[in-house]
Amino acid sequence: MTSDKKFQRFGKYLILDHLVDGGMAKICRARYLGEQANKVVAIKMVQPQFSNDEAFVRMFQDELNITFGMLHPNIMQVYDYGKTNGQLYTAMEYIHGANLKQYLDRLKERKVVFPVEISCYIISQVCLGLHYAHTFTDKLTGKPYNIVHRDISPHNIMLTYDGAVKVIDFGIAKANTNSEATQAGTIKGKLSYLAPEYLEGLELDSRYDEFAVGITLWELLCSRKLFQANNDLAVLKQIQACKIVPPSQINPSVPKELDLIVMKALSKDRAHRYENLDQMNRALVKFLYSTYPEFNASDLKSFADDLFKKEIAEDRTKFVEYGKIDIQPYIDDMKKEESRTGKIATKDLGTKPGVTPKDENVKGEPRTKVREIELDMSKQMDIKIDLAKEPESATMTKKLNKTALNQAKVVSKSARATTSPQPSTPMVPTKKTDRSSSRITTRERLKAQEDEAKSSQPMLILVLAASLAGIAYIQSDMVEGFTGFNLKKLIHGENSRTPTSVSPEVKVVVDDNGDEVDAHSEIILGGLDINMELYVDGTKTTYIGKPLKINPGKEVSILVKKPGYLPFVTTMKFDKGGESKVITVPVMERARLGLLTTSQNYTAGSKLVYESNGEVIERNLPLRDIEIPEGTYQAKIVNPILGTEKKVEFVIEENKKHFLE
Repeated sequence: MTSDKKFQRFGKYLILDHLVDGGMAKICRARYLGEQANKVVAIKMVQPQFSNDEAFVRMFQDELNITFGMLHPNIMQVYDYGKTNGQLYTAMEYIHGANLKQYLDRLKERKVVFPVEISCYIISQVCLGLHYAHTFTDKLTGKPYNIVHRDISPHNIMLTYDGAVKVIDFGIAKANTNSEATQAGTIKGKLSYLAPEYLEGLELDSRYDEFAVGITLWELLCSRKLFQANNDLAVLKQIQACKIVPPSQINPSVPKELDLIVMKALSKDRAHRYENLDQMNRALVKFLYSTYPEFNASDLKSFADDLFKKEIAEDRTKFVEYGKIDIQPYIDDMKKEESRTGKIATKDLGTKPGVTPKDENVKGEPRTKVREIELDMSKQMDIKIDLAKEPESATMTKKLNKTALNQAKVVSKSARATTSPQPSTPMVPTKKTDRSSSRITTRERLKAQEDEAKSSQPMLILVLAASLAGIAYIQSDMVEGFTGFNLKKLIHGENSRTPTSVSPEVKVVVDDNGDEVDAHSEIILGGLDINMELYVDGTKTTYIGKPLKINPGKEVSILVKKPGYLPFVTTMKFDKGGESKVITVPVMERARLGLLTTSQNYTAGSKLVYESNGEVIERNLPLRDIEIPEGTYQAKIVNPILGTEKKVEFVIEENKKHFLE
């Protein structure tokens, strides 16, 4: 029975089952362990490696800044967020239903088109949610967020089985709260739902989302994609031309009045669209109830019941079983862990139980201890050194001149710790004196300290100068951007260049005047995320948003890999220089994976060597439950230390374990 099954606890949530497993995060159904123990939520758990990635954390924080304060019936609500067991997470409203893309696919299987009235109702609800987001303001400051979703498509519109409509995934939304701007050359959002102004490089506003809403409504009415072609460049040309056929010419059941609403939202010139989505919603509602007066919002529930009858029944059984779980042991375990964590923190700080340490912050973590060192050079200066984390410059200084550092430490003998003063001589009871004489010292000692500081001053300056020179040499390109000079070029000459893997080597030609002219063409990549690896002609390449420079006349292979997904491969050839093409990585198909475990008896140094998706992979043996794409593998087990080699064959099947002797 489900009640006897052991479930995983994730902080204050009990994981019930997985909904989506992605490369960067997984989404699970979970039950809240607290006063509202019957509350089911969706938890987005970021993989540990991304939870510590600065760029991903900024993106994660940007999404939270946008969504956490919003509260609207047509937007998925965020309840909670934090970090547990090294993983960032967000607890969100659990939407029991399917996305609009799943509805479209199910209807295509039945060879049925979305009913006109239900299509209008769904999009009117989307308009309400997005208009709320577009006009959302910070209640404490009164400042508008100016949110633009930028990724509206059937994938990001959820319909609950009870008939509610929810806009989800503000992950790439643009707002005033974003920590950084979008890099040039990077396409945000799905290619087929871009608006013409995006290709023109205009500043985006709420009318950008309106165009994507118009595309979605057109696709519901016509049961096909609006912008589709054999390649991405052709799709972009279609968007740029923006020649759209009214829905009624494809689906005769669409009234002409609805054509006008759709075509206004899809105007190429955004000045001709609705001023905002509230106006579009009003137009849709007026059309809906004037043309279909008998329509009721509950009709969407009946529609869902018919399309997803099997899924609804299966979920109903699951939830009844989940309700039988005895959650008290998990709550007790959570309380014990919280208590145990608190005791450890107190012990580590060296304080008595029940007493709040002075060096403890509001979260119970020890504050960074700072020692203040006084140097008397030309005048008294305070230098703060973080003893908890040594600066990189200090590490470099040690490597440059260890002896000089030892001499510099002499200065710190006159230091006093800000948290607990440690006098260099025993304290002697004295009569009450004024503050200026509170330090026990003598003229001779002050003179000696002054002499020590002066003698150490040249050496300390020499050490700091050497450190700065080292940084200027290692980070020569970065320093050149700020100061205008490049230390590496000054030492090695103008031909010294830092190697880069951004683009293949580009040919340079000379024109009639003898001037050098680039003869390259450019590839712009879109759809990449931080978990993907890019290979150009087999060479791993760093893509930082700038176009890749390619020599014409040569076919170039582009390979994009992502753990757990099938690779994306394409080739590109330019006939002449000066051309530019856009390649957008599509939504990658998850690889069909199985697990491989080997015997534990392999000697040290043994490796399994096999080929997967054109790449030779080496894994140290033994292995235990390693994910490998399904297929038959001709592999070998080698041991370079012993000089042995053995050929083996193994077969991997999806969701099955294979044991290799």
